[in-house]
Amino acid sequence: VLLLAAFVAIAQEAVALVAPIYLRSLVPGTAPVSVSPNSINNLEILRIHADRSRSCAILMMAKAKKGKKGGKGGGGGGDAAVEEIVVKKVDTTVNGADVATIVKNVKEKMSKTLENTREALGAIRTGRPSPNIFDKVMVEYYGTETPLPQVATVQVQSATMISIEPYEASTLKDVERAILASDLGLTPNNDGTLIRINVPTLTQETRQQYIKQAKGLAEDGKVALRNIRRTGVDAVKKLEKDSSIGEDESKGTQDDIQKITDSNIKNVDDLLAAKEKDLAKV
Repeated sequence: VLLLAAFVAIAQEAVALVAPIYLRSLVPGTAPVSVSPNSINNLEILRIHADRSRSCAILMMAKAKKGKKGGKGGGGGGDAAVEEIVVKKVDTTVNGADVATIVKNVKEKMSKTLENTREALGAIRTGRPSPNIFDKVMVEYYGTETPLPQVATVQVQSATMISIEPYEASTLKDVERAILASDLGLTPNNDGTLIRINVPTLTQETRQQYIKQAKGLAEDGKVALRNIRRTGVDAVKKLEKDSSIGEDESKGTQDDIQKITDSNIKNVDDLLAAKEKDLAKV
């Protein structure tokens, strides 16, 4: 559309070249250009128009691009960006010289995966204060990136207020900087002794973003559980192939692994349902 407008403007001026022409700037803030057929030829006039039209188009596109930016540091305003949260990875490879060891290995890895999923879901903030939202905030503590709860006490003071008191007063500024640098979109108030944070109510749009994020984390947890099941079953089949166990024992152990998997997947679904319910509360 911008290019078409530029060409139309050029054509109109070319037709008007029968008398001294006064061309006004196409870009606000620039001086007007006065030309005459005796002082400049038609080709030069067209070139001037083309250059200015191109400049105008570039300026307009730059403003449009800037206006579309949102979230942290953007010009679009709105809610703070959703903080990136991931489920901690667990080695899903299951090994064992016998079925008992394999089943034990499967249980341990699935238990760890469930705990990691619970931790990730707990880090998603809700409309009410929760100390868990600071679990992923990293503080520069004596040269080491350390989770905020390990360097300060986090307490819920009211339905909209959280207080944070560092174990060492000298780290108060470091804790404040870490909160500001996070994607939580919260503003800490430092009174010199502790930090108070007002937790605003989430908009409906942000709630939906967090629910979508929670579903993604839950699915990541279930994928990890299924991978553990797969490698556990493969380990059992290997024992059967090596004639270390019989077909019936192999099938029975595979069924046990499936039951363990189903139980843990249900646990993940329960965690997700609880989080969705929590996010839905106003």
